[in-house]
Amino acid sequence: MIGSIADGIEWLRRNPILIVVFLLYGLIELGAELLSPVGVVLTLVGWLLLPYIDGLVHVIGEQEASGESGDLGRASSTVLARYVSLIGIWIAYVVAVSIGFIFLILPGIYLAVRLSLAFPACVIDDQDAFESLSTSWSVAKGNLLKLFGIFLASLVVVGSVGIVTVLFTGFDSEFYITFLFLSALLTAVVSPVVQFALARVYLENRPTDETSTTGDDTREDDGWGSTSDDRTRTDRDDDRWDDANW
Repeated sequence: MIGSIADGIEWLRRNPILIVVFLLYGLIELGAELLSPVGVVLTLVGWLLLPYIDGLVHVIGEQEASGESGDLGRASSTVLARYVSLIGIWIAYVVAVSIGFIFLILPGIYLAVRLSLAFPACVIDDQDAFESLSTSWSVAKGNLLKLFGIFLASLVVVGSVGIVTVLFTGFDSEFYITFLFLSALLTAVVSPVVQFALARVYLENRPTDETSTTGDDTREDDGWGSTSDDRTRTDRDDDRWDDANW
């Protein structure tokens, strides 16, 4: 988990344009909360924009992992080609996780983690919505603790900002506005790091010709915290992973 987040931070440092992209998204979300007349429209825009910008991070993450410099233009072309599938994944993800949270909190968290790799699977390996969800379900099985740790770390950061805001403003209207503004700024840094970390987890464990995306039985003994790097890395990435001691 720490290695994935550390690489995410480094990749973001080399691709600062993503901070601008996510800042714009955060400001759209801020406007959706504060500008009542157009809030619904801005919410819809943000909802449609999120799969695209997350996809950008995943593709650039693959470029960085392959030793290339991040190319935003090429990444954008790749993501736009898979955009319809990304929207399908996003809808399925939101519905599944929402249902999980309605019944009990833990099923919602479990589904959120188990399906989180569908987005990188879609744009990195050119899979459709159904294939991506199936791949994520399989690949995430042996990496649940790592994926949960990534999400938990991001929640701790956001929660810390909320606590600091309360200490300075108290629970009043000023707190709400200040927290939304700080959240928008935080989104510009935390969100791309999280998505880069997810991309790295996927790249380390992506299925190859020798591993089936539906072969859950082969991962049954892996447990929550293990990975299957040696079985699932692609041949073209092996040398890089080994040289970097991943």
